[in-house]
Amino acid sequence: MLRIRTWVGLFVLFTLGIAAPAAFAQAYPSRPVRVVVQYPPGGTPDIYGRIMSAELSKLWGQPVVVENRTGASGTIGTDLVAKAAPDGYTLLFASDAAITIVPHLMTKLPYDPVRDLQPISNVAQGGFVLMVHPSVPANNLKELIAWIRAQNGKASFASSGTGSQQQLSMELIRTMAGGLDMIHIPYKGFGQGMADVLAGQVPMIFGGATASIQIIKGGKLKGIGITSKSRLKVMPELPSISETFPGYDITAWYGFMGPAGMPREVVNKIHADVVAIVKRPEFQERLVRDGIEPIANTPDEFAAQIKTDLANWAGVVKASGAKLD
Repeated sequence: MLRIRTWVGLFVLFTLGIAAPAAFAQAYPSRPVRVVVQYPPGGTPDIYGRIMSAELSKLWGQPVVVENRTGASGTIGTDLVAKAAPDGYTLLFASDAAITIVPHLMTKLPYDPVRDLQPISNVAQGGFVLMVHPSVPANNLKELIAWIRAQNGKASFASSGTGSQQQLSMELIRTMAGGLDMIHIPYKGFGQGMADVLAGQVPMIFGGATASIQIIKGGKLKGIGITSKSRLKVMPELPSISETFPGYDITAWYGFMGPAGMPREVVNKIHADVVAIVKRPEFQERLVRDGIEPIANTPDEFAAQIKTDLANWAGVVKASGAKLD
């Protein structure tokens, strides 16, 4: 009888051990979830961070609150999530710069992008659009390069910060054009830089496709080129920069991450719900209109992509000479 009771007890414990994580995942979320965005309002990370959070809130029946934690090239918001409790109630809607570029720019990064963060799913990715003020007498990249050379070092460009993809996109053009003498003016986010470009105080800027399309269509700025290797479906008249400089290809991704150590069942649930949203036909149509491509990969695929991007950006950052410390 003692042996029977022992085996029954072990079986019950084993069953509970299997059931508990599943039950935990089913109960998640039982309270509001915070989604941290690393950049200010106005850019693609904030736009889609809010769209995705609103859709998840409908699915979960819980508030999903977006919090913009900006500064230090996205590292402040990223570090906050990396150090948060790994329970799934603090998530990061990440733009890749703070994950795959900034580690090459800072010698004392407060987090390890591979060790301290849990990839969940890359929602979408897209290129940046090079835009110029209407006063600039250039309508394509070759004309713009000629105009920059004629300025004898006085031409400037805005970016959302030192080491940002916007800066590196221009640095790669500078390199591939055989050297261009330009002044880089970093801002604390895309919105601030865009305000000065719209006002004519700075002649050019790279912007995420989502934010840039309407600006160009409204005639406020002129579109010169897209950094992705292919033209946008929604704006096929905008050339790819690779048509002038073969091999040029820069895209940014936007996806969900959390602190390392999250229960796998919670990671899988968030991933499944994110993928379900991204696969909706109306959501994919919106992505196309905004000039970005749906991805919705698995946590493991996202982790592999991050490692590949870290390796690829190392050479670009080194060539640019950019540093944050």
